Amino acid sequence: MKVLTLLCAGLLWASCAEEPDRLVGTTTEDGRFDMSLEAVRDWVRPGQSLPIKVRVESLTGPLNDPWVAEIELVANNGNVSPSLVNVVFDGVAVDEAYTAADSVFEAWITFEAGSRIEAASQGEIHALFLDARSTLKIRITPELETE
Repeated sequence: MKVLTLLCAGLLWASCAEEPDRLVGTTTEDGRFDMSLEAVRDWVRPGQSLPIKVRVESLTGPLNDPWVAEIELVANNGNVSPSLVNVVFDGVAVDEAYTAADSVFEAWITFEAGSRIEAASQGEIHALFLDARSTLKIRITPELETE
């Protein structure tokens, strides 16, 4: 009976443990914008930095008028820099030629894992853009000590 209980508990724990994705995203409620966060890898060592690309795409194509909004970034088990990103679309005149790049905004941010983390843990970056929210999870993996 003990073995069965431990087995069930182990399966429950394993099903709850979530492997982080390197790319997460969401769409605003009105369907106008898609926001994503993409890390160069899904782990980092304590005290080290991890570059992350922030991307906002206008799903309706290039905007005719200049438009600015903010992405607020909040981290746990570390810091994110910058914590505020201004999303800027310059706008394209109706009769002006445009490319797909005119409907995409990209910027780089940095997550720095806490330096005092001694056991494997998880860092998170919460990105808030208009009414959309996305969370990027990052494994924080201390180096194994060798004797």
